[in-house]
Amino acid sequence: MTVPSPMPTIESTDSGDTRWALQTAVTLWGQGERREALQWVRRAAEAAAEAGQDDRALVLAKAGAELRAHLEIPRTLPPPPKTPEIPPPEARGDGELVVTVVSTDGTMPAPDASLVSHRAVRVAVLAAGANDVSVKILNPGEVAPQNATVALLVAFEPGVSPVPGR
Repeated sequence: MTVPSPMPTIESTDSGDTRWALQTAVTLWGQGERREALQWVRRAAEAAAEAGQDDRALVLAKAGAELRAHLEIPRTLPPPPKTPEIPPPEARGDGELVVTVVSTDGTMPAPDASLVSHRAVRVAVLAAGANDVSVKILNPGEVAPQNATVALLVAFEPGVSPVPGR
């Protein structure tokens, strides 16, 4: 006993674009390209709607929904994984720097990562000599001198101030 194909059939009243989309869908289905075939059934429904064949468009859209269910494809993508709440700077303490590791596939944070909190202060870096620099700690909202570069001084040890006594 053969299982009937869930693909909609081409009708003589179908527009050229609808017919072409359905033929492509049937061909892809025959090649085992199920998801691609579903996309072409949806395109056929759109083509029928554009041709003013609203009843046919509805039939094809329903066939696409049934095909999606047959393939057990969820209606929508699952929600992205919850990202941890990163408190605002004022809740973390002035000068707190939080680094979040992003995985190569773009998920944030990376599944095997954790938040690392390093203390930092905003500074103005001034040249003092060939190999020497002078660093001035900038208060919130303070503008650096014109000949300085604004930077962050970050402690490598998590939770420790980069400036002794602060």
